[in-house]
Amino acid sequence: MSQEAPTLFVRRASGLVRTIGPFTAFMIVFSHTVGGGIHKLAVQAAYTSPGAYIPYSFLVTGLLAGLPTAIIYTMLGSMMPRTGGDYIFITRGLSPILGFVSSWGFWFTEVLSYGIIAWYSIDFFAGALTISGVVLDNPGLTGLAQWLSTIEGHWIVGSLFVFGFALLALFGMRVYSWVVNILGTLAIIGVISNLIILGGFGLATGAAVTGWNRVFGEGAYQKIVQKSFELSSQYGSLFPVSEFSWTDTMRAGIGAIWAYIGITSAVYVGGEIKSPSKTLFISQVLGTIVIMLYYIGLPALVYNAWRVPSTVLEQTGASKVLEQMGIPQDRVYFIALYQFLMNDWGSKNVATLLGVPETHLLPAGVVTTYIVTLLPSELAWLQVLNGVLVGIVLLKDIPAFFLVSSRMIFAWSFDRFFPEIFSRVNSTFNSPHWAIILTMIGGLLGVVLNILSGEWLASVDTTMLYQFAVMVAGLSAAVLPFIRSDIYEKSPAKYSIFGVPLLSLFGIIAFGSNFYFLIVAGTWLNPERDLVMQTFWMALGVAIFTGYLINNVKRGIDVKTIYAEIPPA
Repeated sequence: MSQEAPTLFVRRASGLVRTIGPFTAFMIVFSHTVGGGIHKLAVQAAYTSPGAYIPYSFLVTGLLAGLPTAIIYTMLGSMMPRTGGDYIFITRGLSPILGFVSSWGFWFTEVLSYGIIAWYSIDFFAGALTISGVVLDNPGLTGLAQWLSTIEGHWIVGSLFVFGFALLALFGMRVYSWVVNILGTLAIIGVISNLIILGGFGLATGAAVTGWNRVFGEGAYQKIVQKSFELSSQYGSLFPVSEFSWTDTMRAGIGAIWAYIGITSAVYVGGEIKSPSKTLFISQVLGTIVIMLYYIGLPALVYNAWRVPSTVLEQTGASKVLEQMGIPQDRVYFIALYQFLMNDWGSKNVATLLGVPETHLLPAGVVTTYIVTLLPSELAWLQVLNGVLVGIVLLKDIPAFFLVSSRMIFAWSFDRFFPEIFSRVNSTFNSPHWAIILTMIGGLLGVVLNILSGEWLASVDTTMLYQFAVMVAGLSAAVLPFIRSDIYEKSPAKYSIFGVPLLSLFGIIAFGSNFYFLIVAGTWLNPERDLVMQTFWMALGVAIFTGYLINNVKRGIDVKTIYAEIPPA
């Protein structure tokens, strides 16, 4: 008796349900994108890349890489509205093995970033508790903030975040959409409060000086500036003051690239989106423009408010040091000086300098430190509220990262190139439960990576693999109209200029710009450790693809046809 030939895909329907509308799709993009990159790395860049002007970094990165990438992912998502995102685009439009390996690398980025963001968000909640303890004179709150700032606090709370959102994801998109929408709405309120505080209070002359001294005592701002310049010769190249440099500005773009990761996240749940063409355009293209405006505006306001006034430079003797160094006075940012002292001189020394308990010091590398201190004492409630809301701005990233990570696993499995158990969908909640559990395990590893290697290294490591994926997707977009005309001709996004498909034009731009930032990302890495790790991971992806290819052929599965067809909805 002959055996029945296996179906082409794991089953004839994905089992996923189209429940996501434009609002939730935008919230997925917003939630995935606006978080640690802008509220943490953009602030740290004053210290790590002192020659940069960070608003330019986010502007150039957004125009060259972010927007073209969002456009091609939207056009490709309209052509192939299936769960899996660029794995689907690249395997069908360019090369199956390139599609799998680039998706495999991006999954590493996503799942580790899921843990990284869980780690990052704790610093913002620690800042909120610190400011709450200071303004309410509650040592219990400052003590809790101090514990949260420890490795133990990060590990325990970060792991709880990872586990908790995984549990919610098991209940399917109808429930998870509410989680995404509610957290996203609260985060938008936090984003607006940032701009209102910076614009309403930060632009006033001397506001940062007055605000810092109000929180830490008369003359505290001046003490930070004076001590930093006293140590400038002792610490040499670590002293974070430099004249403007386009090289540093573009190099700081790696942090901006990490901040833009997520502008394409809606396509990864393409099989669960209603009206894909309209929804993807609203969430990804218009969403990217809105996000880019915030990414330029926020650091511009922060850096303007916290540029050290010339009067303080003269008063502290810093102007003479600047003259000797040949650096203009408008290149000195309090943000960089405070982080320099906290990182290189030590928080205990800073606390002694200011005459405050170490538990009262605000984190140096988060934006809320430089926002809440602008508010007068009578608005203490707004200091506390803003700190909590901006903590939620990071926390809300976690469910979006989770969606992207779990859906990539599902797509590989549905194509029979990953264990088929991960394509199973719960019949009650329509959720890919095994893919969710595997993603949770990966997120816990992301938390561990922060402990072992440091959060900055983790974010940079993952950025390079993201750049590889979007670069290959750009190449796929460029050639798809010519090598897969059967897909392109049926596309709702078939536009051209002088006979040249817009998809190809934007694909070439996205490929070139993302290739450039791939090289930039590589300059941040340690070749003996990071590139070896990434090479190993990508080689493992090649091995998995090859093994499943051989096994599927032995089972009589028509692999060539799998990658010639768009998966069933």
